[in-house]
Amino acid sequence: MNTKRKFVRHESVHFKSLGSAWRRPRGIHSKLRLCKRGQGLTPKIGYGLSKDRKGLINGMKLVLIHAIKELNALDTKKEIGVIASGVGMKKKIALVKKAHELHIKFLNIKDSVLFLRNVEEKKNKKKQEEKKKQVVAEEKKKILTEEEKKEREKEEKRKVLEKGL
Repeated sequence: MNTKRKFVRHESVHFKSLGSAWRRPRGIHSKLRLCKRGQGLTPKIGYGLSKDRKGLINGMKLVLIHAIKELNALDTKKEIGVIASGVGMKKKIALVKKAHELHIKFLNIKDSVLFLRNVEEKKNKKKQEEKKKQVVAEEKKKILTEEEKKEREKEEKRKVLEKGL
């Protein structure tokens, strides 16, 4: 099994300001560019993964899931699911419930039970906020109607007084 090499920027060990992210050496006298021994590793074609191991996560192939049909077609031994970002919350909840029944794990949802619990809590909070908004709106309507009644009474009194004059 090939170990993953770590390619570090030349002289980054000696200078903090350089940072360790790889940069290709371009200096005319650079020993690393000239591939002298003991200077460090440079990325080359031979360090790559074999074709059968490329694109795998934990030895499993990534499968993007948009619908329950795709979830049913998933091979749990060779493939691992990822819920697509374009999937809405309603469909995502259905997918997670179905996956929980089939004992399938998603890469982008760590714990399905915890996810479902959090979603329910958010729904309950949203419902409570909507109820509060409705109550406030009704109170405003009552206040407005009382104010309107007072204004109507004032107008009636004014009309009566104007007719009397």
